[in-house]
Order: sequence, then C-alpha cells, then structure tokens
Amino acid sequence: MERESFHLDFMLEILPKLIEVLPLTIMMAVFAIVIGCLWGLLLTFCKVSKHRKIAGLIDGITVIVRAVPEVVLIYIVYFGLPELSKDLFGYDMGTWEKPVFVVLALAIELSASSSELFRSAYNSLDPGQLEAAHALGMTGTQKFMRIIYPQGLFVILPNLSGLCLGIIQATSLAYTLGIMDVMGKAKVLDSNAFSMSTFEAYLLVALIYWGLSFIEGWIFKVLEARMGRGMRTVASGA
Repeated sequence: MERESFHLDFMLEILPKLIEVLPLTIMMAVFAIVIGCLWGLLLTFCKVSKHRKIAGLIDGITVIVRAVPEVVLIYIVYFGLPELSKDLFGYDMGTWEKPVFVVLALAIELSASSSELFRSAYNSLDPGQLEAAHALGMTGTQKFMRIIYPQGLFVILPNLSGLCLGIIQATSLAYTLGIMDVMGKAKVLDSNAFSMSTFEAYLLVALIYWGLSFIEGWIFKVLEARMGRGMRTVASGA
C-alpha cells in the first residue's frame, strides 16, 4: 500500500487520545527524576566518604549501571527484581504495576549518572568553607543545606538538565513492556491505521516530547537564573 499524502486530519484525530495518556508519561518521568536524584545523593555521600572500600564498590556499581542500555536495564528490573525479591525476602512484586518498574529502572540509571555530577560539584567547593563551617559547629545537615547544596547545585544545573532530559526521552521505552503511555498508544493507533499514517503518528509523538523537553529546559533556566542571583548576592556581600 502506498501513501497518498500527508494526513493532518489523522494527527488531529489521535491527538486527544495521546493527551489522555500523557499524564502517565509525565508521572514516570517526574518520579524517576526525583527518586534518581535522591539516590544519586546517597551514592555521592558514599563516594566521598572516608571508607575507601565502600567508595570503590559504589564506583564499580556506577560504572556497570552506566554501561547498560536503558532498555536492557528496564528488562532486567522488570523480569529480575521480582524474582530476586521473592528469593531473598519472600515478597511477591509480581502484582506491582508495570510503570513502577520503569520508574525504578530509570531512577537507577539517573542515580548512577547524577552521582558523578554531585561528586564533581562537591569536589569543586572550597575546602576552607567546609572547615570554617566545622569550626562554627555546624552539623552535617547544616553544612549541606547552607554550603554544599546551594553552591554545588548551581555548578551542575546545566549538566543535570541534560540528564533529566534523557530520562524524559527514555520514558518512551516503556512501550516495550506494553505500557499505554504516549509511545505505546501511538503504536496501537498506528497499527489500527494499517501503518498508512506511521509518519504522522510518530511526528506527533516527537512534538509532544519536544514540548516536554521545552518545559523541562525552561524550569532549569529559571532555577539557574534564581540561584545565579543568589550566588551574586553572596559574592557581593563577601
């Protein structure tokens, strides 16, 4: 069968159906980013700790995780984690929803990559500031919130934005588990059209992901601008 022309009417027809499942795509991306960044912080604390064996082990795990393609990691988590949980703890994860496994897999991927960013941010700090904070009697939490967090995050925001953008794009792999997100729904709608409107279906998916990427980039630019003003205020006050 040959294509006759560009089917704009098909794009307008399926757009509402893709918008219906868009919240699932956004939810997977947001949860994966939040969980992945939190796990990345925990890994960073291990990497910069004085326990060399723990730091070396975490470094090795990070290298392995970053070398595994995202789609393979999703399969490993989806098929392997329930078996591991059942064998070790006797807990059945088979009843969990499929998007949960996608979130976990992408969070693992982001935690490995973001931990390297967080460590570079930590190493970029002036050791004198941490020593001064210690002399003032600040707790570890106070040092993190008042010194490490504001200065370190500002340094890595552009690169962290790129990692988060990659996670948003990687949610499109959820369809490989049969999840009806934007990509999965587009495949179903395309098959119903006997592949006569394949280009239009995936062009619309691309536009939706472009919109998500634009919003994500705008959020990080706002964060960078606000934190930049704060950094300049501190510098001028000093």
